[in-house]
Amino acid sequence: MTYTPPTGTTAAEDVLSRLKSAGVDVLLANGGTDFPSIIEAYANTAESGLDLPTVHTITHENVALGMAHGYYLATGTPAGVMVHVNVGLANAVMGLINAKSENIPVVMCSGRTPLTEGNRFGARSSPIHWGQEMRDQAAMIREVVKWDYELRYPEQGGAIVDRAVSIAMSEPRGPVYLSLPREVLAEAKPLPPHRPGSNVAPTSYAAAHPDAVRAAAKALAGAKRPVIISQSPDHLAGFEPLATLAEKHAIPVVEYWSIRQALPTTHPMHAGREPTPWIKDADVIVALNAMVPWIPETVKPPEDCVVIALGPDPLHQAVPARGFPIDISLAGGITPTLHALSAALDEVATDTAHTERRARVAAFRQAAAEGVAKRVAAGQGRPMNPAYVSKCLSDAADDKTTFVNELGVDPSVMEFRAPNTLFGSPLSGGLGWGVAAALGVQLGAPDRQVIACVGDGSYLFANPVACHQTAASLGLPLLTVVFNNGIWNAVRRSTLYMYPEGKAAQANTMPITALNAMPDHAAIARAHGAHAERVEDGADLPAAIQRALAATKAGQQALLEVIVSY
Repeated sequence: MTYTPPTGTTAAEDVLSRLKSAGVDVLLANGGTDFPSIIEAYANTAESGLDLPTVHTITHENVALGMAHGYYLATGTPAGVMVHVNVGLANAVMGLINAKSENIPVVMCSGRTPLTEGNRFGARSSPIHWGQEMRDQAAMIREVVKWDYELRYPEQGGAIVDRAVSIAMSEPRGPVYLSLPREVLAEAKPLPPHRPGSNVAPTSYAAAHPDAVRAAAKALAGAKRPVIISQSPDHLAGFEPLATLAEKHAIPVVEYWSIRQALPTTHPMHAGREPTPWIKDADVIVALNAMVPWIPETVKPPEDCVVIALGPDPLHQAVPARGFPIDISLAGGITPTLHALSAALDEVATDTAHTERRARVAAFRQAAAEGVAKRVAAGQGRPMNPAYVSKCLSDAADDKTTFVNELGVDPSVMEFRAPNTLFGSPLSGGLGWGVAAALGVQLGAPDRQVIACVGDGSYLFANPVACHQTAASLGLPLLTVVFNNGIWNAVRRSTLYMYPEGKAAQANTMPITALNAMPDHAAIARAHGAHAERVEDGADLPAAIQRALAATKAGQQALLEVIVSY
């Protein structure tokens, strides 16, 4: 039997137009047989007059999620991602895990295999519609999204989209999931329409409770060896008010496994990226939105140390087991709470000279600079070391350059003066994030020079063909730098940590770490129109970087494969 498509505005058009009015400007799509009504809605915009999100076709689901991640980092607004049914959603799971761990709002949509076998427009029409059916499709991602729902009736579309965006953008932010069955998308939206206009009302947090803020300020004012450990501050707010607070009161700030920047590296209180020397004798620690402020097996603070946890979720409730102590909980918006803490500290602090503390941080910074110089000098040959490559990239960058780092550059040898010039990979560690996220940053900030710095294993996990094809399709002049050491170095280091004298440490080739028969990474990029070079000698690197940057400035994507030691 042939069925006639409904007339008037369909649920698909309603969902898409509501996404746009709710603030989702970009839709990264990898469609399937479940989205004919979505495709028809875009093809019908000239006649319908609807304003829909700008849609980009992305050739792998994990790339789409990584781009949504980077797009939010660049813009502060969520992207929509739309993929096929269970199989497409399965490919997107790792990207959702990364987004969840870093509180990245993404409106994740997938199709849902048609439920009906006939007698309804959009019913099953291919064998895969039986093969892809699941009892609970959302179960595979329910643990890593804030909210999920399956659209059941066409009249729900607008209200459900508003709810999805509101929850995604509520603190602490994160991804949400909406399942869209094919038959529902194809139905006509009933008239009269639901309440016109969007109804997006995300929850934002003010400063933490005044009593807790005063207690924290009192503890800091009386401290002799305080330290702030920052992991994921509010990058959209820039460096203030933390920069002023840290400098005025001489509180060192450590960016440990930092996902987003807390201070410029030139700040006099920037105390590096390793917390151990500061934790071991600290009397007050401020864990600034830090899921893991230190490694308990490596270092423990003194028993009388006061631990202040600051952020929208100081308990990090999504982590099943987490035993870090909290003496004062500053639960609230990061920036409002820092403003309140700074004001309270100004009121109670009787001494802001702290000559000894300032001298300690200055001595640390001087020793660190000397160590950096030695490491960089030692790596200029053949092969290079990551420190030398990182320093060359840093020297070639300016304050309009954004580095997206996934097991590539060594940030400790680089200078970052401006906000949003460095983003690190999420603590969830889902590999393949870096290049895709950098594409999203470039999409959201086309006026910036974006450089993805990734290990060779991370590059393989990124689905490089899909990444370079996307860059070519969307005209994104991304520079990708692949640090090729021919090994899963994180796996190797973990093994050496546990078994420093073991057989694996003595082996010429450690099992399950070597990346043999590696492809020509530069050739993969060239196949998509990129300027691409392989650099083996440190003497050749600065000029190669300049050639790659010249290509990106001309609108061409570029790749440098640099051969480094491990």
